[in-house]
Amino acid sequence: MSLSELRAGLISGRWTSVDLVEAYLAKINQLKHYNAMIFVKDRELLLSEAATLDKERATLLSSQADNKASVDLVGKLHGIPIIVKDNICTLDMPTTAGALALKDAESGFDAEIVCKLRNAGAIILGKSNLTEMANFIDIHHTWGWSYMGGQTINGISGSAHANGSSSGSACVVALGICPCSIGTETHGSIICPSVQQGIVGIKPSRDLCPNTGIIPISTTFDTAGPMGRTIEDVAVVLETLSNSDEKFSDLNAYSIKGTRAGVALKCISEIGENDSAYVVYHFMKLVGELHTLGCTPIHEVVENKVLSGLARVNHKSISALEGALNEDYYYLNKCEFKDGLADILAKFHSVPSNVRDLASLIAFNKEHPDALNPLTKNQTILIESNNTNGTADIKYKPSLERVEFFSKTVIDYIFNDDIDFLLTTFIGADDPAIYSLAVMSGSPIITIPLGRFPDVPSYRTFHGFTNCPGVGYGLILIGKHGDDHKLLCYAKQIENMLHRC
Repeated sequence: MSLSELRAGLISGRWTSVDLVEAYLAKINQLKHYNAMIFVKDRELLLSEAATLDKERATLLSSQADNKASVDLVGKLHGIPIIVKDNICTLDMPTTAGALALKDAESGFDAEIVCKLRNAGAIILGKSNLTEMANFIDIHHTWGWSYMGGQTINGISGSAHANGSSSGSACVVALGICPCSIGTETHGSIICPSVQQGIVGIKPSRDLCPNTGIIPISTTFDTAGPMGRTIEDVAVVLETLSNSDEKFSDLNAYSIKGTRAGVALKCISEIGENDSAYVVYHFMKLVGELHTLGCTPIHEVVENKVLSGLARVNHKSISALEGALNEDYYYLNKCEFKDGLADILAKFHSVPSNVRDLASLIAFNKEHPDALNPLTKNQTILIESNNTNGTADIKYKPSLERVEFFSKTVIDYIFNDDIDFLLTTFIGADDPAIYSLAVMSGSPIITIPLGRFPDVPSYRTFHGFTNCPGVGYGLILIGKHGDDHKLLCYAKQIENMLHRC
């Protein structure tokens, strides 16, 4: 059920928060073989918390003579169970990022977004599995695998292709273990698993949601964001998480009628000649229906117009520019990871392994080889990160300036050219080059499910091509930085169109 349906049942008395907690705990136990969870909060503590919220809601509902006024006092997440990714600190559960080195580590505090959820009356059921350390251990680390949680299984296909790093956060929603979850993204970690597991996800504009209390990769590029079954659900949760007073849940605030959508199809074709035409066909079919919403698709906008109009961008294609920036981008991540990990672990109340920085994490993994992914047994990224001088490295500032200038220049140029939002899609586990530039520039990105691969598709994954029937593919919407509300409204209208088709 959607958040609005769950809330309506709570307000009408059809069920209680205690009932919801009992039901979701039963489902977690029933579907534990999907390895979607790392921690589930103690049952008695959850039931006590739910009972307290039930009493609080009853008091609020009886406090006003006007029934509508009393209903309005009950928050949209009041008494609703939610799951957060296990790199997000929680006062009442360990925070491990999936690593053996952080087993039983206690932060002693809630991340700022967890405080916001609790203040809204949400119940934190537990912590979801993830690609260990948010996929920042080794270049060949398996998506969806962590020492603490095992291999996350795709919630709609039953295969190991759960993507990541917010693998478990996507899986719990796909399985119906909770209505919404919280993931984090540096580059693709909310959107990719949402696509492959057939759910809605949003990577908000940079700095819209606070990152305090989250084990980071990059303090510059990281963001937390909601994952759910519908645009309406993620909009409600984003309204709670954000630093803005904007009413994201008002999805009628902006109309898609009269907008122009830039179709980044050539970026898709650059992914590789062996990728499935199946996804492109369904993507273009949707693009062809946009006129029914009063939206005009502008084809090839990215390649034909942007680069020729920018004097300082000396690259022949978007993918060439992305390739040139990627080295800087991943170098920045390594520098920031070294400093950021040490900063947050220094604040932890308790770390039984005594791992408090990157050097001690690497040493721990060497002493405990079973801690590393069994398919790779490597920690190349950790070692490369530790070999930097962090953000004090001499190359850090010029690299940051290049990435921010060029990515923002290209994305801003697109939106200054009468384009309201961009449309693209993912084929398999790869993302088009324009997506990477949008991530670097801090743009909001939303995915809506388009469908699933048929019985015998062949598509690209991180380790090559493989058959993955039932894995999802999705539509990607990219907006201008700060246009999260507009993008949500456009996405809702497209979602409605898809449901009618």
